[in-house]
Amino acid sequence: MSGEAYAKTSASKPLTGKCVMVTRERSQARELVEQIEALGGEAFAFPLLKMIPPLDYKQLDEAIRTLDTYDWLIFTSVNGVRFFCERMDGLGVAVQDYAGRVAAVGPKTAAALEERGLLVEVIPSDFVAEGLLTSLQTALLAGQRVLLPRADIARKLLPEKLRKMGMDVTEVDVYQTVIDADMAPQAAERLQRGEIDAILFTSSSTVSHFVQAMSSWITPTWLDRVHIACIGPITAQTAQKLGLQVNVVAQEYTIDGLLDALLKNLGGESHDKQI
Repeated sequence: MSGEAYAKTSASKPLTGKCVMVTRERSQARELVEQIEALGGEAFAFPLLKMIPPLDYKQLDEAIRTLDTYDWLIFTSVNGVRFFCERMDGLGVAVQDYAGRVAAVGPKTAAALEERGLLVEVIPSDFVAEGLLTSLQTALLAGQRVLLPRADIARKLLPEKLRKMGMDVTEVDVYQTVIDADMAPQAAERLQRGEIDAILFTSSSTVSHFVQAMSSWITPTWLDRVHIACIGPITAQTAQKLGLQVNVVAQEYTIDGLLDALLKNLGGESHDKQI
């Protein structure tokens, strides 16, 4: 392809000339960075989360050893699946031998489970705890035992609602989420220079960690021209409570939905049409 033709092709992409800050955890950021670059944009990776094993495995190990006593195994994140299965491997327990029923908050979490040989029966169309509860209502029976392998900072709505429905719920921390502020000086410098066009937040924890990490660097005016994009209403509510002006909220609570919403806000076309 000639240089002129390449320039024309590049210029036709919807994020050409835009720089988008990605705040996902380091191991999860690559897919989103690649999608932004495929749309012609520059991605600035500012990972704000580190996910580490729990300090104490006692409760998790007990749940794994008695897994066959649970009627339901419910996952609310891909990371929950990864850390849970890694601990099962470490204990020499085969997750695919679990004979109970499995639910996942969304298709990517379900895919991670299916890669491990588990059949996922319930996936809500709304990829949040509220949607999962709605989808589970007709499948659950009062008195059934439910295991929720989750992050230490996970929302309490799901277990609380399940208990109100008569479920016997066990929550276990399979990983901890801690702040990663190593890139804060570089992020602050780019924001100060006006080089960031949008910031993508994919969870409430990324928002709170962003505000915490940048508290000694950033001034409110640095964000005046920056589009704040949130993966869903819960993340948006957290951002607003912490003083951020939210410009974009995805209608479909996925990475693809977030990118589509950002493109519409920036005047681009749906990224499904571009890739």
